[in-house]
Amino acid sequence: MVHRLPRWLVAVISLATIGLAWVGSTASGADRAKAYNPPPILNTIPASLKAACSSSDKKIAEIQKRGVLNWAIGVSPPFGFKLANGQWAGDEADNARELAKILGVKASITDYSYDVLPTTLPADKADIIGAQLFVTADRKKVIDFSKTYYLSGQLFYVLKSSPYKTIADLNKPNIRFIAGTGSGQLTLAPKYVPQAKINNAPLQGQLLLYNYLVSGQDDVTMGEAAPMKVEIQKYGDLAAIGLHGRITTPRASPSEVLSPFQVAFGLPKGDAGWDKCVNAWISNMQTTGRLNKRLDYWLAQKVA
Repeated sequence: MVHRLPRWLVAVISLATIGLAWVGSTASGADRAKAYNPPPILNTIPASLKAACSSSDKKIAEIQKRGVLNWAIGVSPPFGFKLANGQWAGDEADNARELAKILGVKASITDYSYDVLPTTLPADKADIIGAQLFVTADRKKVIDFSKTYYLSGQLFYVLKSSPYKTIADLNKPNIRFIAGTGSGQLTLAPKYVPQAKINNAPLQGQLLLYNYLVSGQDDVTMGEAAPMKVEIQKYGDLAAIGLHGRITTPRASPSEVLSPFQVAFGLPKGDAGWDKCVNAWISNMQTTGRLNKRLDYWLAQKVA
């Protein structure tokens, strides 16, 4: 049984055309005070990249005249989170600063919930969405996407003490599945556990709805595979289930991950010049290895 959503929320979801997204929390305590030392952003801008991001494009000219690149982000450690001093950190924060440097402007990062993120572009609240945003057919109706720069997938999470070992164990009428309102995990649940009772609840700044598991309200949730190690360290009684059962290694192998999705930057519809600039930037990051170094650094950080 799927819980009914309020009409206003259904309207927002319809407008936002939700797909999968990584939703999370701000870092807290010692993690916020931790000093991070990520790989540096681009120092010298190649001529080809300058040419691709010339001000002849309307959007680029608008950004440069404004002097600010408006970057929409979703709070999703370690990809995007706030430090104690209010500064943004993480992979996407570094991406925002780098693209702003290429354009010769400052980066202004604003966080939105994932159900609202796609609406920021047609509403002119943002120039680009950099939030580990999954490419989905529904979102394509509202926004354009850059070329893919990352692949991401999902895992089920249960209490370690629970009897559930496989997805088949979870696909039963007595199993209660919970995922965040506005998250794409809700769209995946019927594919993998169609017989389970599918529930939703506001994430309220959490990466996983762990509290619903430990309180006994629900039996299983779903979340990103990338931070599995961090989540299991944070919650000692948490276990992950992939395509072939419980995962006992520190990180899930590609063969265990459910429904890997393409991750790309969200862009305003129909702006070929802006698309060209962003795609040229992605290609440069990939060719130099800068993109993988940045991702590897932040994925290795313990941010909770």
